[in-house]
Amino acid sequence: MEQFDNKDIKTTQGGRRKFLLRVGLGSLPVLLTLKSKAAWGSSTLNCTLSETASQMQSVQPEKFDSCRKTFDSHGSAKLYFEKKKYGAADGKGAFFYKSSGVKLSHWHKSWLNIKIYQDTQFSSIFLHGYSGTLKQAVNLNGGDPLTRNIASLFLHALYYEMQGISTNVPSPDAIVAAYRESVTYEQKKQLSALLEYYIDGDLS
Repeated sequence: MEQFDNKDIKTTQGGRRKFLLRVGLGSLPVLLTLKSKAAWGSSTLNCTLSETASQMQSVQPEKFDSCRKTFDSHGSAKLYFEKKKYGAADGKGAFFYKSSGVKLSHWHKSWLNIKIYQDTQFSSIFLHGYSGTLKQAVNLNGGDPLTRNIASLFLHALYYEMQGISTNVPSPDAIVAAYRESVTYEQKKQLSALLEYYIDGDLS
């Protein structure tokens, strides 16, 4: 039987801890409070935004990286509301743009009976946090990456769902739930760090 070097095991564990700390997941409040349907270690990759503490602590960094490669940028999320970009980025351009000539009662792009277009309020989806519209949220610069990234990811997930596109990105419901259930400063910080890693890349 092959013998495992205890030093190698400790090195691997140490590397995993450093990775989790680097993306803001070294402490546990978010991991303990947010619910998840599947484990990272399952045979089918499921890029959830939350896991139990025991699941997350056993995650391999490569799993995070695989998920990161499936997430679209917040830059492409801006296109959803740009009327002059119709059809750009594989159909994302202007997908959620409602022209003034279309009555809201005739607009059928919605999530849980909430009409999704450029003037939809961020708080009508996420219940708390930012006071602007979804368009304003995805166009935020600087100091509020959580608002920008959670709005972007929600729009991407809803687009994929509406278009019937298979993806590893969490469902719109799961994304909204992750935001709504992260209420403390520490929880928001951890969720923001994970989204920044997924959407913007390596944080080192």
